[in-house]
Amino acid sequence: MWAYRLTKPRLVERAGQPDNTAPLLTGQVRLRFRAGGLCGSDMPRFKGLGGPQADGDYGAAPLHELVADVIESQSPDLETGQRVVGTLGRFAGLAQIVVASASTFVPVPEGLDDVSAVIAQPLATVLRAAAKFPDVKGIRAAVIGTGPCGLAFCHVLSHRGAGHISAVDPVERAGTARFFGADEFFHTQATQWSEGLEDVARPQLVVEAAGHQQTTVRDAVRGVAEHGFVYGFGEPDDADYSIPYEELYLKDVTLSSGRTIDRWRELLQDALGYLSRYRGDFEGYVSHVIPVEDAQRAYSLYAQPQPGRLKVVIVP
Repeated sequence: MWAYRLTKPRLVERAGQPDNTAPLLTGQVRLRFRAGGLCGSDMPRFKGLGGPQADGDYGAAPLHELVADVIESQSPDLETGQRVVGTLGRFAGLAQIVVASASTFVPVPEGLDDVSAVIAQPLATVLRAAAKFPDVKGIRAAVIGTGPCGLAFCHVLSHRGAGHISAVDPVERAGTARFFGADEFFHTQATQWSEGLEDVARPQLVVEAAGHQQTTVRDAVRGVAEHGFVYGFGEPDDADYSIPYEELYLKDVTLSSGRTIDRWRELLQDALGYLSRYRGDFEGYVSHVIPVEDAQRAYSLYAQPQPGRLKVVIVP
């Protein structure tokens, strides 16, 4: 059996997998890898921000978006032989065999291939976040960051009837952003975008989908209109953020955030339903499919935002 470890920052190497045959606990499943998607929340660990472990390496090569076969189950919700999609959690890794909670996986419908099915996991987190938004019909909205999740937010906002959607990113993705529903693309840093807005053009809703940094959250607060709503999406790299509180206060802005920690089965089913309705729109969502033997290239590619690189999926 194979597994991959991060032996130093930005270096992924194949390693023998430790024994993974211990009896399952109630509610657990043993899974065999079919496809895994890389995510922005995997990148801080890939870059070594967590620091080395006692043995000098940096732990498992981070990966949590998974399509797999159930090879053993101690859950009434999943059966041996089923193909499933879901999440392994924050500190999981790239390995041939893993043990996971059945509560974070659902069966993949017939007719949906492994690579496309991976999309359900990040899409589930986007739909969960969007459920916290106020009514977006007819309003001006903006999405900061047009990586895979930012594009999914553009798509959701468009299909929920937002009146005008701006997408902001220093990486040139104008055509892709418009395909996913944006009406306007700003090829610039979010700071320049927020500083250049006239009051009449300020969005009532700003989704900060870049994640991992304080500056884009501040830019979202500064760019939003009075009585607006800002949602901070993506895992933070810092425990504390500096927020322009006076501006938040004076504009009467609502700032919201949060991670997906429960209701995974419901959310994944919603995401699979969304994918079924808009399958054609997500045909180009996965830009690169890379064999696990070339995992280093997959991680290095995803770590560098660039035109043409969207979702990266690793397959056997």
